[in-house]
Amino acid sequence: MNKIYIYFLTILIISTNIHAEDLTDIQISAPVLNSQDLTNQAIENINTKNAIDGGDLLRSINGISTIRRGGHGLDPVIRGQSDQRLNSSIDGAIVYGACSSKMDPASTYVNIENYDSITVIKGSQSVIYGAGGPGGVVRYERITEPLAQSKPSKGDTTQSSAYKLKIGQTIDSNSEGRTTLGDFTLGLGQAYLRINGSYSEAGNYETGTGLKPLTEYETSNYATILGKRLDDGSKLEFSYTNNSQENIGFAGLPMDIVYSYTDIYNLKYHRVTPFGPFSSMKVELHNSDMDHLMDNYTMRTTDSMSTPAASDTYGWRVIGAMDSGMKIGVDYEHNTRDAEQGMVVSSTLRHLTYMWPGAEIEKLGFFLESDSKISDKSIMSYGVRFDRIETDATRASDDPGSDHMLQVTANSLYTAHYTGTVTAGKRDFNNVSGFVRYKKTYGPMSSYYLSLSRNERTPDATELFNAKTSMAMAGKYRLRHIGNPNLDSEKHTSIELGFENMFFNSHVNGSIYVNDVSDYITTYRVSDGTYDNSVNDARVYKNVDATIWGYEISIQNNITNNLSTTLNLNYTHGDDDTQSRPLPQIMPLSGDLSLDYQTGSVNYGIRANFADTQDRFDSRVLDTGRTGGYTVYDIYAGFEPTADIRFTMGVSNLTDKRYATHLNSTNSIDSTADRVDEPGRSFWGSLIYDF
Repeated sequence: MNKIYIYFLTILIISTNIHAEDLTDIQISAPVLNSQDLTNQAIENINTKNAIDGGDLLRSINGISTIRRGGHGLDPVIRGQSDQRLNSSIDGAIVYGACSSKMDPASTYVNIENYDSITVIKGSQSVIYGAGGPGGVVRYERITEPLAQSKPSKGDTTQSSAYKLKIGQTIDSNSEGRTTLGDFTLGLGQAYLRINGSYSEAGNYETGTGLKPLTEYETSNYATILGKRLDDGSKLEFSYTNNSQENIGFAGLPMDIVYSYTDIYNLKYHRVTPFGPFSSMKVELHNSDMDHLMDNYTMRTTDSMSTPAASDTYGWRVIGAMDSGMKIGVDYEHNTRDAEQGMVVSSTLRHLTYMWPGAEIEKLGFFLESDSKISDKSIMSYGVRFDRIETDATRASDDPGSDHMLQVTANSLYTAHYTGTVTAGKRDFNNVSGFVRYKKTYGPMSSYYLSLSRNERTPDATELFNAKTSMAMAGKYRLRHIGNPNLDSEKHTSIELGFENMFFNSHVNGSIYVNDVSDYITTYRVSDGTYDNSVNDARVYKNVDATIWGYEISIQNNITNNLSTTLNLNYTHGDDDTQSRPLPQIMPLSGDLSLDYQTGSVNYGIRANFADTQDRFDSRVLDTGRTGGYTVYDIYAGFEPTADIRFTMGVSNLTDKRYATHLNSTNSIDSTADRVDEPGRSFWGSLIYDF
């Protein structure tokens, strides 16, 4: 009923001629460090290593790493923060994964060949993209406009229509992976139809020592986009995206994806024409429905555990811009997640517990953000946001019934693992977030900024309500993963100093930040020692005080008009101040050094990717242990023989080195490997025909 009401309300708004426009959103961003001062760069220009999904692509940006659990679904980490600490959207839609173990972050539903741009804002530097997100903002977007009349359709003498077609193929030698893509746009006057899609499959890749972890995958993605630019300058667009994932192997998790089917709907109305106090407005609606099944026997020979799950999200956003530079808006989202853990006994699925017991999170936010010009060279930016968030677990007290093997409720699991009687019920959170940022410009490539922010993040469905249990067979109590319905919201207070300048013909930009967190949500084992194969090995949640600080720096030098070098460095340090321990899942000092040559239609380069040893870890949580440092080399090249054809190729991990990043998950299948290793040497190529 609520979903129908929201759609009806939007139609009503549009029919009353509320106007919208593109406002000042940055559509395309590059891997630079100066917060929102982002330069234009398309996805194709930063994909120099044949990225497999949206998370893998983000690794091309300095300061962003990923958690690898398999061959697909790399989970982005910005400044030591991932998952719900990032505000991620897919063409404006909010997508929450259907796996409590995070095998499907939002980035895994992005087949990058079907998207045009990526926007990254690090840290709490904006309030208009949703509640929480202290780590930053990640937006994957399609940019479709009416076509120029330079390519008339065959037989059309009026030239009132035009078309554009892109087809392509990518291959990867290591995993025997391939991706086939197509993208067709038809313009009819000021209207357009765009249809694009891709299909990808890969086998288990081989590591530097010849191991083949369970990393195979098969995905497909297609979208239909209908849009029209109206006479008064407004733009109306509807899109439907279908994402299908099957047989996704996860060596770093106890289960794999059998299938995951996702439908995403978007409706956008943008216009430049003034309306009341606003010079422009934007109205957006989104809906995503996800059907997900994971088990540990379809792709491996182990126990017969199965978990069907679903995640459904709908929401909307209205934002208006004033001539003064102020933006005012309201947004809403509602997410429901259900999951049942079960075991197959004599060909019959017997449920153990409601792992997500009807988890519901509803968010209503109000925000304003402004850029005020103080002088010709100084800008003050600020924003404030208020969010009303309601959480509930509607099935937490439900008795699974006699057909369930354990016959335990989610509430009974909460009470068994925390002090006192702990039950999940309705809770309200009132969060206030905001930032202020001062920027001073001295020249075309010379400036600095100072920002101060506060961000409040409500615990997500897994942190609050997860009720994953086990029967302790073969001492597997440690598989218990129990949420805490009594968690408080995180409070992040951050200060950041950034700069860019020219030194000795080198463009240098960077930032240093400190994030002081009250009530940081961390997971830990009930027992504080080694695994004892008892119920105390369950993983639970609590609030602690924490500090995260670090820096990022990038140095680019143009040796000649054609030859350049780039050095990227980033470092993050995290402390659990309450328990005097390192925060888990923090990358050590890392970066890359590249040498690039470009002339005319040809470019090629070599890059060294490196990371220091990580001795700071917390093995009670998600860290496997100490991680050794590494240096891995990539070579790549590109050639455009005509304006319509683009050919790229390269070799990743040139020396076939065995290595794993500190964030990669423990290998749950192969006892000879501590973590899920990165792929060994791989030859890859891509051919795109765009005409």
